Amino acid sequence: MRFEFHVNGATVGAAQWEGPGQVALEVEDGTTRSRLADYFADETTYLSTGFGQEEVFQIRRRDWTPWEFERACMALGHRMGYRVVRTPNGPVEASA
Repeated sequence: MRFEFHVNGATVGAAQWEGPGQVALEVEDGTTRSRLADYFADETTYLSTGFGQEEVFQIRRRDWTPWEFERACMALGHRMGYRVVRTPNGPVEASA
C-alpha cells in the first residue's frame, strides 16, 4: 500500500506500508522526511466498543496495520494540506 503526497501540484513525497511498524519513505527534503517518520511512528488513540472490555480506549501506532496506515495518510493530508493519492506498488518480496 503506497500513498503519494502533493501540494500545489508538486510531489512532497511518498510513504509505503511494508509491514507492522515498517514504512518506507520517499522524501527528498530531510526536514519533511523526519516529520513524516515521526508522524507514522507516533501513537494514536481509538475509542473501542466497550463491550466486554475494561479499556474504553485503544492506543496503537499509526503504522501497525494497513488500515491504520491508510487512515494516518488521509489524516496527514488533511492536517498538512496535502492531496493524497493512493498509487499501485509492487510486491514487497519477490516470489520464488
